[in-house]
Amino acid sequence: MKTLSGLIATAFLVFPTITEAQNINVIDILNKINQAVLKLDEGQFTMHDKLTKLVTDDDSSLTEHTTLCFFKKNPDDSLMGYQLAAFREDGYQQIYNGSYLFTVYDRTLEVMSKQEHASKIKEQLTGFTGPVYLTNTNRLLQYFNQPSTAQNIHLLGFDYFAGEKCYKLTIDNSRDPKRTSKVYYYVSTNSSLPLRTVSILTSTAGETKETLIFDYSITGIKKKLLEVNQFSREKLSDYRIEKRYNSSEEDTKDELLPVGSPAPNWKLPLISGNTMELTDLKGKIVIMDFWFKACAPCQKQMIALQALHEKFPSNEVVVVGINTIDDPKRDRLDLFLRNRLITMPSVYKGNLIESLYKVYGSPALFIINKQGIIVYTASGYSSTLINEVDQVITNQLK
Repeated sequence: MKTLSGLIATAFLVFPTITEAQNINVIDILNKINQAVLKLDEGQFTMHDKLTKLVTDDDSSLTEHTTLCFFKKNPDDSLMGYQLAAFREDGYQQIYNGSYLFTVYDRTLEVMSKQEHASKIKEQLTGFTGPVYLTNTNRLLQYFNQPSTAQNIHLLGFDYFAGEKCYKLTIDNSRDPKRTSKVYYYVSTNSSLPLRTVSILTSTAGETKETLIFDYSITGIKKKLLEVNQFSREKLSDYRIEKRYNSSEEDTKDELLPVGSPAPNWKLPLISGNTMELTDLKGKIVIMDFWFKACAPCQKQMIALQALHEKFPSNEVVVVGINTIDDPKRDRLDLFLRNRLITMPSVYKGNLIESLYKVYGSPALFIINKQGIIVYTASGYSSTLINEVDQVITNQLK
């Protein structure tokens, strides 16, 4: 079996040749990138995005997608400036024609009007995958094309991607000793287009070291569209339902069972063995934390809650992890928790009670007072959440 460091080393190409690149100015490369990207009025390419997760407790995984992407400049559109289309191998499809964003997922076509939902469209189309890869990567790199930031970008040398010689650039990006970040850009020496971005994020949680490798690349670049109607909704296929985007549906999904409600009872198996029932905890303050293994924010929240589990007396405050979708044996949940130094009790089969608490995503957190009433809820993780939870618990103990 390959070691963790060995897997990282093979995740992208060998270290580049340095000698030949010593006299090349990084600013000149950035200027060439900008000129090359802005010169592209229309075109298409194949996008490859790969996520490799490497964990020391062997909870590793690989997901990858291939997307056929199209773009065309649209001077009349002030929102994106382009018409865009993407067709992924798993059936996910998206077309933005300057007036509407059409998205096909789970065989459902969702139609979003720019006139009504411009900010939502921009949010969905802002990223580093799909047809916006070239423009958004260029925009990020041009941030370093100024005196105040130029010292943070460096040319490592030359490397090869898909048989093409590339400049290999890197950005200084690490600030937290427990979370390191390295980013590499492969820029064609021939076309000056950015062809690949590799981001390596390494974090430590307890005794577990986790490395995430985001590998985005493009191949098969053509500078002309093959079809004139590429951004027509008629290009979309394989959907059975059509619906207009409704922001209230998303708002509803963020509405957990409200503060002031009696907490519904449950009885679930403990990962450590036996069972736990909410009514058995009456007379104590209970913090319920919904989570699952693949959820990165869940892990951050879980580790932060462990500190509260250790801070407050167990006869007054109980922090309970509610695993929603993982199998305790197949997914080795006991090892997962132990390697992250999590000792607070955790139950599984939490999907059976998600609807009772109106939980539609994780992490989700509830604080229940000694009388069994919900006094605090939070959907999603934030860096300030634990301080808020600490304060609520302290107030409840007075």
